[in-house]
Amino acid sequence: MLARNKITAVKDKASVKSKTTAAKAGIAKPVPAKKAEAKAPAKKQTAAKPMPKPNSAVKAKPSRVAEPVVAKRDDMQIGGRLKHARLLAGIRMRELAEKVGCTESMISKLESGRVVPSLPMLQRLVDALDRDLASFFGSDPNSPGIIQRAGQRSVAYTDPIRQGTGVSYERLVPFGAGNLLECNIHVIEVDGAKQDPITHQGETVGYVIEGQLELTVETTLYKLAVGDSFFFKNHLTNNYRNPGPGVTRVLWVNTPQVH
Repeated sequence: MLARNKITAVKDKASVKSKTTAAKAGIAKPVPAKKAEAKAPAKKQTAAKPMPKPNSAVKAKPSRVAEPVVAKRDDMQIGGRLKHARLLAGIRMRELAEKVGCTESMISKLESGRVVPSLPMLQRLVDALDRDLASFFGSDPNSPGIIQRAGQRSVAYTDPIRQGTGVSYERLVPFGAGNLLECNIHVIEVDGAKQDPITHQGETVGYVIEGQLELTVETTLYKLAVGDSFFFKNHLTNNYRNPGPGVTRVLWVNTPQVH
């Protein structure tokens, strides 16, 4: 019994000594694992609400991309104006091409309206024809008014392009103002004649006011008297003659302006 008590005392003493040593060494007493806390119930996930559609009234309009503007051929009638300015100056397409530094084919395309010249090219053309842009487009402030009184109209006695004698032109449309239409009264003396070997695009219409007229279109001869009229395309060669016995006066309208 005594021996058993001694053994118990030794064990208790050893246990105390072990605790003291562990405390000095900083060894913490193992803590039994706690039971996992009960997890909070998971929140119920709600479906994502669809984004509201934008109000059609304030819907942004798509930006518009500027489209290239296609130049219309007859907006400013540059081709027709160029042709009649060249004919009025009495030069051929090849000569004009050499002056502006391009090909004869390019001049042909410009006059037919298949190509629109750039502004620098147009300026070179106008300069080569001894014109200015204002008169080329018919905006010359010094051009005559729309009314021309009898006896006040200008009269031309020479034609720089066509051959002829005894013919004068009384202008009903002001000269050199960029007009596409030409209208003159041709005053033809006895045996006076005009030859027009140069062909171009356009049309001609005429009316015999006074006297007799022999008109030849291509190879066909027509004899006209007072009250007769005529019409032909300008790609056809033509000439006329006054057979007498008096002065002949013909109202002559053509496009483009060439006299």
